Amino acid sequence: MSWKEYAIFLLESIGIYNSDLMLHYYRKIKKFAYWYKKRDNIDICDIPDEADSKLENQKKVISWRRIARAIEKNDFYMKRLCFAQTKTDDEELRKLIHKWDNLLTEDTVSDDKDLIKFIEEEVNKDDNKTDE
Repeated sequence: MSWKEYAIFLLESIGIYNSDLMLHYYRKIKKFAYWYKKRDNIDICDIPDEADSKLENQKKVISWRRIARAIEKNDFYMKRLCFAQTKTDDEELRKLIHKWDNLLTEDTVSDDKDLIKFIEEEVNKDDNKTDE
């Protein structure tokens, strides 16, 4: 299986259980590819499966391996693809947390400290509302 096929497989697998999350990742990947199209004139069909691993680790090149690894790691903010945590992402995550209730907890997310902190804050908000 190529890295491109693997990335698509991961997205489709997520979509079976949570289409909202799949669409979130899809939008991020689409922006990522658009940025490289604009900057380096690399069309989505020309994205290499792999690139020099040093350059990938330094986040200097696009590859399907980088995309697949970001999905694998449940990188909600897609920091591995050079995105930052945004208010829009936080609002989308807030909706997902409430929609999927106990499925998104600090135990089920990646090792992203910002994501864990956000989820803990949301859970504490909900606990405080319940106590009132």
